[in-house]
Amino acid sequence: MPIVDLLGLSATQWRFLSNAQKYVDASDGRLLLESTRRQFLTVRDILARLDGCCGEKARRGILLADDVGLGKTTVAALVAWVIASAGAKRSVRILAPNDVMVRRWKDELLSHVEILNSCAPYLIDVHSKRVKIGAVQRLPAGSIQVIKHSYVASGNNLKCDLLIVDEAHRAKGEHTEFSRSLKRQKKLAERVLILTATPFSIRLEELKRMLTLIGAEHAHHAVGAFSRELENLYTGSTTRNQEDVAKRLATKATDAIKEISRCVIRHSIDDLPKEQKALGLGDDWSITVPKASPDELELMLRMDRMLRVAKDGGAELSGATNDPRFHVGWQHLDSVRESMRAEVTRLREPFRALVEKQLHEIKLLRNKVGVHSKMAAVAKEVEAAIKTGEKVVIFCHHHATAQELTIRLASALPKISTENALDKSMWREAWGQLLEQPDAEERHADILRDTFIEWLCSDLIRSQTESWIGILPKTSIQLAKALKKTPARHSRAETIQQAAQRLYHDLLNSKSSKAVLRQAADRLELLPGANGASRVLGVCEPSKREEENSLFIHNQQPDTVISVFGSPFGPDVLVVTDKLSEGIDLHRYCRHLIHYELDPSPIRTVQRNGRIRRVKSWAAVTNQKIRYAYPAFGGTRDHRLVQIMKKRVDTFSLLLGGVQDFDVEETSATDEKWRSEVVQMAKKQLRAAGGMLRAKEPGNDICT
Repeated sequence: MPIVDLLGLSATQWRFLSNAQKYVDASDGRLLLESTRRQFLTVRDILARLDGCCGEKARRGILLADDVGLGKTTVAALVAWVIASAGAKRSVRILAPNDVMVRRWKDELLSHVEILNSCAPYLIDVHSKRVKIGAVQRLPAGSIQVIKHSYVASGNNLKCDLLIVDEAHRAKGEHTEFSRSLKRQKKLAERVLILTATPFSIRLEELKRMLTLIGAEHAHHAVGAFSRELENLYTGSTTRNQEDVAKRLATKATDAIKEISRCVIRHSIDDLPKEQKALGLGDDWSITVPKASPDELELMLRMDRMLRVAKDGGAELSGATNDPRFHVGWQHLDSVRESMRAEVTRLREPFRALVEKQLHEIKLLRNKVGVHSKMAAVAKEVEAAIKTGEKVVIFCHHHATAQELTIRLASALPKISTENALDKSMWREAWGQLLEQPDAEERHADILRDTFIEWLCSDLIRSQTESWIGILPKTSIQLAKALKKTPARHSRAETIQQAAQRLYHDLLNSKSSKAVLRQAADRLELLPGANGASRVLGVCEPSKREEENSLFIHNQQPDTVISVFGSPFGPDVLVVTDKLSEGIDLHRYCRHLIHYELDPSPIRTVQRNGRIRRVKSWAAVTNQKIRYAYPAFGGTRDHRLVQIMKKRVDTFSLLLGGVQDFDVEETSATDEKWRSEVVQMAKKQLRAAGGMLRAKEPGNDICT
């Protein structure tokens, strides 16, 4: 362990971390006691290890690897404030992967300012002006800078007292510019705090590079041994004795965890029974999809054969002939078929004649099968969910699949009705009474407020709100009273007025959302939910057909969509790609998640699930379970992918993220069952070993 200078923190400066109840009380209901207690314990443990006090040896760095949804950002933000504001002021740099995460970090840091000023009197000058977003010429002492990973890749200076690297799994690739830059500049940061929910992801060898960043080279040997044992689990013979393999796996895991426990902290949701209710308990949402019919199987088989023949005949084709998109929808298949029709004249004989025949047969089959069976089954379940007042988020891996599913849902879900709705003018008057007046110094403030009120009066939003109120008032004054006292979506979480006011603030506090709100003064349809009667929105590449234009988001910054979906208003169904699979919150009013199309990485699946399993989730607020669905198209590649994925996700926490991506064509269900059984045999010892990584109560030695 390299020798490092002491930070010289005083115990009085972080004494507030011993009183979670006071901090929660000061948060006005934003925080929950059990989660805050565990987060405070983690902060204290990190500070003690970084500072070399309370019986701990000074360490250069810590890796915080809590499960998705447990509040790593909150923990790291508190560490940042203490180090930046305690005594001799120090500088902190936070590296976030993208603009969305930069804004999330800013919000998290600022959310603690008022509470810290109330509960932590010995911290010096905790102020919002100390948070610097983006590049700065010189980082003053006491400042906390939040920048994107690209800041480092561009060669900018990383000199600081504490460097926090968020979503660090993106830095593990040895040959990425980000990783190389971190390696070059690691000595410029006095301390390093790395955040990732997936420390052992894909190849455990990659963990060594992160351990080097925090000065934990001593663990390389044990980590490498466990890495080889994991590799052997996934690639070795499945005819071996399961008990022997399980014993070796557990032993190597225990040895590795003992070595990294000095500098790695990790909590698993499964090991926090007191917090599970606040996070929401998970449940399997079974969506029955009919097994692929002979015609559907023949259609996919003929497409595969046609593409193989076309390649042999000289066609320049990219990608696999048995494309996974062919198994979950027909849009990409139709697109490839159209492209081949233009290509066929360039093929050599006899390949040209064979391809033309296949194209003819594919056309007949395509007309015969109609709507994709999986899409029809999912649409039916989604309709049932939204009829009960729920929101649903659906993840796809490819844009073509997300487009097709969005269009299908828009046509299948019942349209909203405004037949008996109150007059819009009454709604405008009511919201005008309730929505707080804008800041006079805010540019175009009146226009922004008027635009937001107009959105609240649009058909979909108005229809939703009326359904929560029940018996409709007869005057705008009575309507305003109803909006003030009626719970949004029949929940005690907040009233309709409170929800609208919170959403309005969220939109104004985001630079990109404020820009959308400003543009919406002339084009209201830019705001999610103002697109007429549709209850679904696709966050993917939009359809090229003009009549479907309103079903999709039309900007590259999803902040507005995230804020609206996190309110009771707007689209009931969000169809998204994996761009929204990490680093964002979709949990405030949603407890239904469908994995319509899977990425071959179990890590991605776990990250998706974490979008709605977070502290104070909709499931926890309503005392219901989070519902995760893995619909599978029986008899196809899609079905095998789902079977394998569910088994790997089940072992994810036990192996601390040590699960591999897989090729569904090369992985058999029998082999996967063998691997799952091996992990279950080692479960008790693996769980006990994982427990060694939990945050510990600092010792009794007084910090000086």
